Amino acid sequence: MLTTKRALGILPAMVALLIGPARAQTGAQLSAATNRPESSTFVAGEPVVISFAASGLAPGSAVRLLLDVHGERGGVVASAEPVLNADAQGRARYSFAAPAPRLGYYEVRASLGDGTLLASQGSRPAGFITYAVVGDPAKRIDYGPDHSRFGVVGGYSTAAQVMPYLGARMYQGNNSWSQMEPTAPGQFAVDRAKAAALGRRIPAFSPPVEDVSWQGRHWTTYPVSVLSKAALPDWAMQPGTGAKTCAHFGPLSPAGAAALPSFAAAHAAAFAQDNPQTSPRYYQITWEPLTPWCFTGTPEQLVQMYALSYAPIHRADPAAIVSGPTMFLDGGSTRQLQALWAAGLGRYVDALAIHPYSAGFPPEQGGFVNSLRQQYADAQHAAGKPLRLIGTEHGLLSGKVGNLEKAEGDIRTTLIMLGEGAAFDLSFYIADFWAGHDYTKAETYGLYWNLDEQRSQGAQILGPKIEVPAYAAMTAMIDGTVSEGALPGLTGTQVGYRFRHGGRTIAVVWDYAASSRRAVARGEAVYDWMGNAVPAPPDGTAMISARPTYIISDGGGESPLVVRF
Repeated sequence: MLTTKRALGILPAMVALLIGPARAQTGAQLSAATNRPESSTFVAGEPVVISFAASGLAPGSAVRLLLDVHGERGGVVASAEPVLNADAQGRARYSFAAPAPRLGYYEVRASLGDGTLLASQGSRPAGFITYAVVGDPAKRIDYGPDHSRFGVVGGYSTAAQVMPYLGARMYQGNNSWSQMEPTAPGQFAVDRAKAAALGRRIPAFSPPVEDVSWQGRHWTTYPVSVLSKAALPDWAMQPGTGAKTCAHFGPLSPAGAAALPSFAAAHAAAFAQDNPQTSPRYYQITWEPLTPWCFTGTPEQLVQMYALSYAPIHRADPAAIVSGPTMFLDGGSTRQLQALWAAGLGRYVDALAIHPYSAGFPPEQGGFVNSLRQQYADAQHAAGKPLRLIGTEHGLLSGKVGNLEKAEGDIRTTLIMLGEGAAFDLSFYIADFWAGHDYTKAETYGLYWNLDEQRSQGAQILGPKIEVPAYAAMTAMIDGTVSEGALPGLTGTQVGYRFRHGGRTIAVVWDYAASSRRAVARGEAVYDWMGNAVPAPPDGTAMISARPTYIISDGGGESPLVVRF
């Protein structure tokens, strides 16, 4: 945080000489907000202004505001030490024109000369405020529901609509069985008909995801339907079979088995009617039914939900792709999946849906890629047909692994999923969240800090983490592409994939154990993980690190390929 001058320990003496004897400001407070407070996310070229407000100062006193601007790896981009002059009420304000020289993440570490740190806000710790600079959403191409590769799960907000900045279009729909028929079978069809007669819709229209815009421009989004998100209507499951983590999810009761085909058909018909612009339309039947964590029944009892849903969904919606069951990438999940394939699940899915959470950081350790490949191969063998692959939830906790490590791990996980052939991947979660109102115990899965202390979810005020500009760069590079698989010739901790879009080829490569090393590469352009062009050195090498590097060729010649480290 400290500049060289501060590190030498001479700042207190300088303050005393310049603004008089130091005064203890035990009641001082410091807060800040950017000129785009709802998201603090800016398009390259836009001005970034941070307004600081101090209170609790001695009336008429002067105190220094110490500012250091850092990038994602901690280097100081700029520093400032303005003097704040308190008014008669002990308040002072200062507007800082923050630097934004390139795409990326910026962290302004701020304190008063008496040691008062910038106050914490929501899930963001004390001492800093952040902003991100990303590419222009107006230049994005909508590749439609079949070629849009990126989306987010949860935390959607009307005020802080960040999907255009992120380049994300897929989202999780809010129309599961437990919500639509909580009290009786057939309730959904009756309630939907009544709502339609009154000019309304059930499930209700959701502006945060269905009416997304950026500076007055519409941003098209595409939903993924979820038939059962780790919960069934209580009347539809066998009493006493709920798991410890998922108390409302278990094997179907006779009433549930009798009612599920009708609900699945009504659900699909409504989803197709409400989303005519989305084709194909994805339906996910279950959500993390791991045994015994979230499901205590037999493989056959879980497969029953798919067997009763599959045909009715397809009859009601010819554009349906039925997916499941959303296990993790670990040995236990692989073994449970094999039991489900043996019980006949392959007959009732068109796509393998995975929640590619890793056991820790880095995600590549522990057989992550091998588990993914085995699960996908097992699924296609059991189905006897090509299956799509989709990722519908994953994310690391920044509070557990660190802000930079979360960004690296989440971005690389998504690139692995898409590189291994996934049609799309959904990241969890837009912003940190917490149970009840105790924001000091936030779940830090968010791409953004949740700065809205009044809302545990759906925050209206966000602060970007490092992942935001890295995610925006990834979507700009990879959206609309088709994977051509893993790059050949990589060894050890090197990972890379080749993607193609028309005549353009994009190679992305990283070494998850390396701080920095050179690789020989062919291609017309090289970009860092924030989307900044990297000058190509005359020897044809590019710097490769734990953060992905993108190497692009626009056709005509050889595909870009990392040939040697």
